[in-house]
Amino acid sequence: MNFIFGSASGVGKCLYEIYKKNNQNVFGFDKDSSENTDMIIDLAKDFKLEGIRNILKKEKIDSITYCAGIQHGENIESVFNVNVISFIKIMNNIINNLDETAVCAISSVHAVATNFSNTSYAASKAALETAIKSYSTNPGSSYFYLLRLGATETNLLLENVNDVDKLKKSLPSGKLFKPENVAKLIFDINNKHKELFNGGAVQVDQGVLSQLSTE
Repeated sequence: MNFIFGSASGVGKCLYEIYKKNNQNVFGFDKDSSENTDMIIDLAKDFKLEGIRNILKKEKIDSITYCAGIQHGENIESVFNVNVISFIKIMNNIINNLDETAVCAISSVHAVATNFSNTSYAASKAALETAIKSYSTNPGSSYFYLLRLGATETNLLLENVNDVDKLKKSLPSGKLFKPENVAKLIFDINNKHKELFNGGAVQVDQGVLSQLSTE
């Protein structure tokens, strides 16, 4: 079974559909109801996560992709709960059940370079990256890696970038990455190349960090 957190939109939605198209079992968690949401859960508020853990422990887990993320929640605690703390709680409870499992967490260029207005978001994503690196040192046969995204046309970006056209003009290609293309990359790594990426960071940002500026 392939599990996706944040399956109702963006990269998670596209990845869910790719698994379905390839006749692979997939299960989606999200706070929003959708065709790709198999269990509704609000990671900002559900601190026990019992339902999630019970489902994960019942299945042979082929992959876990953590796409859940918010940039501005009700408070700092909610941002950290969604972006990293829930991930850590889930992994701590199931890591001994993983076997040849690919675990991908979606990070952001803000984990590396950001601005004052995004302090909480950036700090939470930096913590997520540290968690992935830590889990990758766990003795076992599973593979933990992160995808550091920038300039990808997700709801999170569109809702939080003040001038999307200005961002596009600053990119070498003049356009944003499509979430379906990012999802295809994750699918390929999870199915064909996971052994190469344990502890690794795949940066997909169209040169945003190379320009030393983010919004």
